[in-house]
Amino acid sequence: MRKACPARQMRLSGLVFWGLLGIVFPAVAQPPRVERRAATHGVSVEKNVMIRVRDGVALAADLYQPTNAGVVAPGRFPALLTRTPYDKTGAEHEGRYYAERGYVVVANDVRGRYASQGTWRMMVDDPADGYDVVEWIAAQPWSDGRVGTFGTSYPGGTQHALAEMNPPHLTTLVPVDALSNCGVSGMRHGGAFELRFMNWIFQIGAPNSRAALAKPELRRALVESGRRIREHVDALPLRPGLSALRTVPEYEAWLIEAMRAGPESALWHAKGMSVVDHVADYADVPVLHVTGWYDSWTRQVALNYESLSRAKKSPQRLLIGPWVHGGQGSNHAGEVEFTPDAAVDLLALRLRWYDRWMKGVKSSDEAADPPVLLYIMGLGDDRRSASGRLRHGGAWRAEREWPLKRAAATAFYLHDGGRLTPEPPGERASSTTYTYDPRTPVPTIGGNISSNQGLITNGGYDQRPRDDTHAALNRLPLSERRDVLVFHTPPLERDLEVTGPVEARLWVGSSAPDTDFTVKLVEEIPPNPDYPLGFDLNIGDSILRMRYREGFDHEAGLLKPGDVAPITITLYPTANVFKKGSRIRVDVSSSNYPRFDRNPNTGEPMGSFRRMIPADNTLYHDATHPSRVVLPIVPAA
Repeated sequence: MRKACPARQMRLSGLVFWGLLGIVFPAVAQPPRVERRAATHGVSVEKNVMIRVRDGVALAADLYQPTNAGVVAPGRFPALLTRTPYDKTGAEHEGRYYAERGYVVVANDVRGRYASQGTWRMMVDDPADGYDVVEWIAAQPWSDGRVGTFGTSYPGGTQHALAEMNPPHLTTLVPVDALSNCGVSGMRHGGAFELRFMNWIFQIGAPNSRAALAKPELRRALVESGRRIREHVDALPLRPGLSALRTVPEYEAWLIEAMRAGPESALWHAKGMSVVDHVADYADVPVLHVTGWYDSWTRQVALNYESLSRAKKSPQRLLIGPWVHGGQGSNHAGEVEFTPDAAVDLLALRLRWYDRWMKGVKSSDEAADPPVLLYIMGLGDDRRSASGRLRHGGAWRAEREWPLKRAAATAFYLHDGGRLTPEPPGERASSTTYTYDPRTPVPTIGGNISSNQGLITNGGYDQRPRDDTHAALNRLPLSERRDVLVFHTPPLERDLEVTGPVEARLWVGSSAPDTDFTVKLVEEIPPNPDYPLGFDLNIGDSILRMRYREGFDHEAGLLKPGDVAPITITLYPTANVFKKGSRIRVDVSSSNYPRFDRNPNTGEPMGSFRRMIPADNTLYHDATHPSRVVLPIVPAA
């Protein structure tokens, strides 16, 4: 018999408390530091408990239970669940930490991975499987009926997937850098494909498939193949049965489908792949959304917070630091360094959240918790730190909402000659044409990327290629390339804070039937004794595939020579102070590789081309075609 669930009642009792939080917040907040609570129990570990889900497949889980004097503690406890494709044994540190503090922890291999039965299908089975595992936990004799979740990246996505099924005993979630809204960005992005997920399949997915783990010789071969990831992406597109993945067909099939499916495909809108498409079904429970300004899922996490905070009664909280993917414990991102308090103790931070919403424990400093807590980058002196990084600095700040209502959407117009100003361009016809050749694409140098495994490097970087960025042989700054159009302001006369979503609204044309346009926001930091040539710091970027110039629900058709099309490119959100003396810079081009796959310019179906041709692409910037970037400018305090 299912036990009565006290979770809903506890959540409602907290609404008044969280409602009071929106009254006043200081301009600068205390960093999200939490004292580590001492352990109160020992830990008992039970390996490979098999949980049978609705279709008969058995999923493997490891259980971490609190003990007293070496014996499993009597009574019922709240439980924490993580569902992972990365081997549940990797959750041992978290399992022991939370079990020592009065929780039962369940670490579960997702279907078709490691010790779990079935066939892996990216997120397809995770909504129903997650629901069944939550309800299995609630029915156990050691469970008090409350189930919370944790996990970063893919295990963040499995949290959202089960929440979209609204299991009765789900109490709270803490998805960190969570896979979600994959057709918006993260996998399919502006119509292009983010090649880091090809990297995931070749270097993580396939070598750790059940077939590879059962055959050491196959695993060794797949690991070696994964090391050649740059050669694999250079040789795209994949063709069924002809890649190194053919020995693990479920991984090859998913990757080929994903690289051929446009953003309008049902693949990207299914439960598990998207939160914003399933808000109505999503459980009304407290959620702590965590991400970083240089994370691969920043925009998607912000969208989740916006959607759920509008639709749900339970508290939603958003925490964004200056981190790369999974970098919450660090105070640097790439070659950029922030203040020491930029690093947080994620274990302790989550524990306080669980204690509040699963045990009803209010901490003494809880009243200081805002609905939104942001790290505002760019308050440092931009000299070289002791670790050899740009000392960009910053500070934490509490906010009432996201996006910030007081941020003014301010247009900066692109002008002939590379000027970027708040004044619109004149009447004289003006445009710039460059040649985009997919055989020599603009190299990716840092950014919102999840992996550094031989393909691309994440975080903030000076925009010039070198060995540690896996970039091109040419070592000149990107600004010197003929296929990169650079627009920048004069040196700023005062500090200017940009916090929120960023958009570029451009007028463009092409000699090709289909092509891409990219936009990158850069802070040009002036020369100083440590950086005598200055430092061109990437802040955010994005892309648009022109066949989706009218929206992502359909292909707009191929371009014709002479067509001039208005497009909108949405960059990842940010929070950065462009300091006095710096310049705001916008780079426009047609490739950012291998962050995004290359457009061959031929108009062939995506993921199926055989040819590559150069394209003459044109950016218009006159009164009739006022191309501009729109920045959320926060008024000075």
